[in-house]
Amino acid sequence: MILESIPDVNRLTAAEKLLLVGELWEDLASHPTEVPVSREQIAELDRRMENYRKNPSQVTTWDGILQRIFSDRKQP
Repeated sequence: MILESIPDVNRLTAAEKLLLVGELWEDLASHPTEVPVSREQIAELDRRMENYRKNPSQVTTWDGILQRIFSDRKQP
């Protein structure tokens, strides 16, 4: 496990680990060409894009997903 190779990570609280994950994610997002992508992932992305091109009305937007998630939550 990677945590064993970075021993100081084990000393972090859960909240600190979440902050670290966020910072790592932002760093990766700022250098997208450095993120390795497998052939299988590329094939899956190509398949999904082709499906979208054939059936654009079958796609749910991110706003639509968020609306569905939050509308399903019960209000106190």
